[in-house]
Amino acid sequence: MSLDKLDFESFDLLRLGLIVCDENARILYANTTVQFYLGQSAKLLKDRSIYTVLPCAEPWIQNYYKRPDVSYLVQSELCEMLRPPKEPKQVFVTCHPMADDPRYLFFEISPAAKALLISHERHMNELSENTRRLLRNLAHEIKNPLGGIRGAAQLLETELSDPEQKEYTEVVISEADRLQSLVDKLLAPYRQSYNPAPTNVHEVLERVRLLVEAEFQDRLQIVRDYDISAPEITADRGQLTQIFLNLMRNAAEALSVRMWEGTAEIRLKTRVVHHVSIGEEIKKAALNIHVIDNGEGIPQELLDSIFYPLVSGKEKGSGLGLSLVQSFVERHGGTISVSSENGKTDFSILFPLNAQ
Repeated sequence: MSLDKLDFESFDLLRLGLIVCDENARILYANTTVQFYLGQSAKLLKDRSIYTVLPCAEPWIQNYYKRPDVSYLVQSELCEMLRPPKEPKQVFVTCHPMADDPRYLFFEISPAAKALLISHERHMNELSENTRRLLRNLAHEIKNPLGGIRGAAQLLETELSDPEQKEYTEVVISEADRLQSLVDKLLAPYRQSYNPAPTNVHEVLERVRLLVEAEFQDRLQIVRDYDISAPEITADRGQLTQIFLNLMRNAAEALSVRMWEGTAEIRLKTRVVHHVSIGEEIKKAALNIHVIDNGEGIPQELLDSIFYPLVSGKEKGSGLGLSLVQSFVERHGGTISVSSENGKTDFSILFPLNAQ
């Protein structure tokens, strides 16, 4: 594909900054995002040296064109974008040649804070997935010997005549059952089949709302703020129900003080959003669902690990609920995040919409 056949109009819709330059480091194109960052029009930027904007590009371009045998090269770096008379802007820049014509280089530019956030989310997701995989393997390893321990305790119990001695075997059996229950919960997400179908999220939210209201009655107010124009998503209705039931019950349980005061509130909010990041991909449209409570908030030291298995802010919590929620959200191609402060905890879920 030659440069004149590129769809520059589509590039202007990107939130990501994009600059195209030639082997002489001349800017041939800068999309609207770059123009906004620099406060200059495309006309003023055209034919300027990219080094006047991105000094970090100089060694990349020189090294690339010194080695014509390299057909594909990607460079990435945090650096400064010069934009006099304004202060330089910290950005994350990725440089790569045009696939069909290596004479031209593409520079993709995003704000440093956003790039660091994406990197952090990727790291946390990988860490969470590795933790879940480790616990899943551990659960499988525990399962068989646990059954043997329970069986041996039952056989031993039949041989004992002293009631006091039988109390010890009863403890072993009881604890084996408790551990078996924990193992089953760890393995639960991986046993459930995934049966996606067109699903109206608001119908699921309304069903869960009624369940939670019935459980907590007039001690809790649930406010609905729905975008009724939101289309259906492709989802497993059962898993979707489990996601929102876990989130709303957690929120309700965090509102015990507010319930006593008569001010407990959960807000359900849905919005269609455009050009958003889900993982490392930019989606044209997604459904954003918020479950917001006005409780005391999640302790800051737990925020980065709240989705890890066995991590809980509740005294008697198992720490499996939010891990299960994250697993189900990711199975739907979505992402979940949380922000929390005193008076507001917001669990935000993004599901890609069918029409992308």
